[in-house]
Amino acid sequence: MKVLITSGGTREPIDAARFITNLSTGYTGRLLAEALAARGCEVLCLCAAGAIRPSGDKVRVEDFFSFADLDGAIKKAFKAEPFDAVVHLAAVSDYSPSYIEADGRGFLPGRATKLDSSPQELRLTLRRNFKILDRIKTYAEAANRPKPLLVGFKLTAGAPPEKVLEKVRALASADLVVHNDLAEINGAHPFHVYRGGVIEAHCAGHAELAERLYGFISGRTEVLCC
Repeated sequence: MKVLITSGGTREPIDAARFITNLSTGYTGRLLAEALAARGCEVLCLCAAGAIRPSGDKVRVEDFFSFADLDGAIKKAFKAEPFDAVVHLAAVSDYSPSYIEADGRGFLPGRATKLDSSPQELRLTLRRNFKILDRIKTYAEAANRPKPLLVGFKLTAGAPPEKVLEKVRALASADLVVHNDLAEINGAHPFHVYRGGVIEAHCAGHAELAERLYGFISGRTEVLCC
């Protein structure tokens, strides 16, 4: 079985030295990639710059930097080979810089040059990015590949149950949604697996989550409510 995993947080460039990013470390992506590879899966991990990389020779790793890089890397991966599943774990920026104003002068963002640090005021305009998750199956079809099992992830912060359900159900393009909340990550790292907007399983940690996902991907086991 072939599995594509995206891991880590995108970095949206302001200039050659500055970027917008998020809290993702790539730790969960690394553990899932290694665990699925240990079970015999052929794993390609698209790993963000600065993220923790999977170890060992059983996982192929390709790097990406920004939202645009990741989007292009997923398209390229499907053109090269089919995947039975995509575990879209990367924390993708909802916004990217589109225009910079420094002391009244306008600049376009990018990694080509570094802005001078003398301006007293710098204003940054952001543009909304589309949801890569919603396009992954379309990318597979465009490359004449079968649609993969698609696993999305949703992180919340102290969200009440009704808000969690709303956020999970918004990821309607995913076959499975794995949710966790920052308030629960305190020594333990629990995950909650949803299918069709309904809870399927509560996983105590990364090892149990990897086992559950492998069961879905292989089709040999069913995830049961715990």
